[in-house]
Amino acid sequence: MYNFNKLNNNENLEKARLVREKRAEVKKALKRGHINLDNLFNDIELFNNFISNMKTIELVSSLQGIGRVNAEKILRKLNINFSKKVGGLGKNQKENFIKYFKIKN
Repeated sequence: MYNFNKLNNNENLEKARLVREKRAEVKKALKRGHINLDNLFNDIELFNNFISNMKTIELVSSLQGIGRVNAEKILRKLNINFSKKVGGLGKNQKENFIKYFKIKN
């Protein structure tokens, strides 16, 4: 659906705006409980285009009932750096993240 290859400057700006809007929508929906991490991790297109480049701290703190402080505690427990991007998690980090949040593949 989204082909981000070979874009000119205006198209790049539009792409960046689209990504920011979509991430904001996702974060709101997570906070309100309309979607969960299962939905995000199992929707390959959504994950690859919008979620994989999100920082783990942003994603975890967007979950319902979890604020910034609790998100930091969780990520420390999982040995994940706050600035690490979701798509850049190592094998063990990803497995621990999936296990902790009970994400079904």
